[in-house]
Amino acid sequence: MVKEQKAIKVLKKYEPPEGYHLAFSGGKDSIVIYDLAIKSGVKLEAYFALTTIDPPELLRFIKKHYPKVHWLRPKKSMYQLIQDRGLPIRTKRYCCGELKEYAGEGKLVITGIRAEESFKRKNRKIYEKDTQKDKWYLNPIIGWLEWEIWEYIENEELPYPEFYDEGYSRIGCIGCPMAYYKTRQKELNRYPKFKAMYIKAIRKRMEKGFFKQFKDEYDVYNWWVGNLSMKNYLEQYRIDFDKTE
Repeated sequence: MVKEQKAIKVLKKYEPPEGYHLAFSGGKDSIVIYDLAIKSGVKLEAYFALTTIDPPELLRFIKKHYPKVHWLRPKKSMYQLIQDRGLPIRTKRYCCGELKEYAGEGKLVITGIRAEESFKRKNRKIYEKDTQKDKWYLNPIIGWLEWEIWEYIENEELPYPEFYDEGYSRIGCIGCPMAYYKTRQKELNRYPKFKAMYIKAIRKRMEKGFFKQFKDEYDVYNWWVGNLSMKNYLEQYRIDFDKTE
């Protein structure tokens, strides 16, 4: 209750005259921050940034339970981005900027990020400015723990996506390079149409002269969803290839 009151107080304190841009993902944290923002009575518009690689169940959940949330569509789909820029990897993760982080420029954006989620977010503050874009962030639940999120959802009887009951701890893009590789493989096998999209996009990229060191698009895909660097994967591939000679 104390953290709830503090979050509402923060929302009221920083409310801009034109209202907030609330970044809504449909995950447990954004569900809580959306509910708190509504409770606070501040002026806001909530937006969901469609990435084109979102789980279908998540899209249905948002449509059903959050009809007032506005949907934003990127200029290019993930399929098009891979052809233009290659596959996103941990060290070259351009996709978030292209598919999600563009939303809310010039606005004060409410997020549901929490310090507990990652080492990088541990140093985030309640109120901060994006040094690269014309955007301010307000993170009212930055100090909340995961059990407090779930306690709030339970106490307020808020609906949440079915993924959490299936054992998923986070909901994100299908094939996200930041996810554990076994989780990525599980997700892509669960959604064969998205898996096929990635493989087709890789083939289109190869037709432009990239990934020449690989045998075919399936070989590239196997490296990308695996746990080896490109160098180690190719070395292992050559070893296995030699054994078949």
